[in-house]
Amino acid sequence: MSNQSTPQHVLVTGAAGKIGRAVCRELTSRGHVVRSFDRDVLPAGLKQNIEVVDGELDDAEAVRRAVSGMDCIIHLAAYPDVADFMTELLPANVIGLYHVLEAARAEHVQRLVLTSSVQVTWGLNWHERTISVEEPPAPPNHYAVTKVLAEVWGRMYAQEYGMSVIVVRPGACPRSQEQIDLIGKTFEDPSSIYLSPGDVGRFYAQCVEAKGIDFSILFAMSKAMGHVAYDIEPARQLIGYEPQDQWPVGCDVDLP
Repeated sequence: MSNQSTPQHVLVTGAAGKIGRAVCRELTSRGHVVRSFDRDVLPAGLKQNIEVVDGELDDAEAVRRAVSGMDCIIHLAAYPDVADFMTELLPANVIGLYHVLEAARAEHVQRLVLTSSVQVTWGLNWHERTISVEEPPAPPNHYAVTKVLAEVWGRMYAQEYGMSVIVVRPGACPRSQEQIDLIGKTFEDPSSIYLSPGDVGRFYAQCVEAKGIDFSILFAMSKAMGHVAYDIEPARQLIGYEPQDQWPVGCDVDLP
């Protein structure tokens, strides 16, 4: 379960993104010392409370410098959509992830929180039943395949190097008004796949604070109004997570 008593030095990659901003705000509000690593510019208000390091995931030395001295890494930086594998997904989601994993190993980071996606299960019948974390992945595209790789790679580093690794499968946290509209039109019950900025910040913070985890994969979702597509009971048990928001609460937070 979570323990907020000991501040951690936490590196957040992809801190300028929608989830990254929410995570940084929650971590600093809990007293953790946060360093960001991103190629994009953070909002001025967020910069005041964290150490900002600019860099690219394909620069192994820059990643190693950012990781140095950290207790925990929350790895959010990635190409976030379906895209060409060779030009977009491979550099960011595979090579970049390798650099983060190797830097974490070399710098003896205590806790690594990796980001997968609910898309790794979209080949399963999640519309009609609840998907558990024990079920095998069924990725429908190359983006989701890179997230399956993140899960498998995280397990390997936990087993082979004794690192504590939590893999998060976050629900949909829309980054634009267009995405909000698309979710609302596409899904009969958008709450079944939704994750609010408030809930995602709390979820990742509790991943930082949780004790006694060697390796785990967890779904991160907000409250479902009807059908429960993804089982969050393991997150309740392991990190003490309890969703507080429900679609569409928070959708428009920090939209560009």
